[in-house]
Amino acid sequence: MNYTDLQIHLLKQERNIYEIAELYEQNRHDISDKLDVLASPNSLGNPLKKVGDKLVCENTNTEYVIKNNVVDFCKNQFEKSEDEWARLNAQFMNYHKSLSVYTLINSVPLLNYLAEKSGLGELKNAKVIDIGAGTGHTLCSFFQNPETLDYYLCDPNLRLLHDQFLRIYPRLAKLKLTHLLCYAEQLPFKSEVADLVMSLSAIDHFKDYKTFFKEGYRVCKKDGLIFVSSHLDVPASKRIQKVSVKSKLFSISFWERVSRYLYYRKYKVGTDDHTNHFDTIEPIEKAMNDAGFKTQSKEEFFGHFWIIGKK
Repeated sequence: MNYTDLQIHLLKQERNIYEIAELYEQNRHDISDKLDVLASPNSLGNPLKKVGDKLVCENTNTEYVIKNNVVDFCKNQFEKSEDEWARLNAQFMNYHKSLSVYTLINSVPLLNYLAEKSGLGELKNAKVIDIGAGTGHTLCSFFQNPETLDYYLCDPNLRLLHDQFLRIYPRLAKLKLTHLLCYAEQLPFKSEVADLVMSLSAIDHFKDYKTFFKEGYRVCKKDGLIFVSSHLDVPASKRIQKVSVKSKLFSISFWERVSRYLYYRKYKVGTDDHTNHFDTIEPIEKAMNDAGFKTQSKEEFFGHFWIIGKK
């Protein structure tokens, strides 16, 4: 579907607030054009070649399937029935599939704030590896000059674009990105290729965030940056405006709250699908420093944090 056809389609598809999103494929680069950057995560440094619908490690013959220009580097090594990470990840995917307009709209000021305070929103002409990037909407929701970036969407799940993102960030339908299924702890990149490694609202879901920082250090160029942000485990009263029970019950938004509750119940959205819980930024900064990065700037604010490290 071309750009104008998509806009007409979205115009005709008037959506309700609580409605499962219509999903779209990202606009992806041909993976053959990115082989100079990629490497087998199980044998780093070994080159990859494209053979039919697979990438093959030239030295070990390890194969990675390609479908619609998405490479699956995961090979299911973490997905075991008794694995707690796999259980929580499956629960998180229920949340993803039922993302509501409420969630989307309330996340926009956070992205705008992070882009401005970190100074990275204005980044140009850089290679960006986004870990736990989900749909890849960050390319346009965070960056102001996305057409200048070589952007890599890295996530263990195949998460397509919601129509909600395409309505708000229409350039997502035009700009190309590179889409890889991979783990934060085993990045399928050659060493020293990235200007920026970033992760927004994802470190809480990693299996081993300390290993993530080590991998981030490996793939960053000299003087490259790592940028991590997510929420902290603090009471809601310190994160959002406090509203009394009476106000909730007699507010004009009461039925909206009830509808949202029933919607989340229907689609089995969990209340806690995180593998890591952080009360402060300290353990994250320590892991980042232990990996070799020097702290450049950081902030804790209203139950959130961001931190930048330099190699």
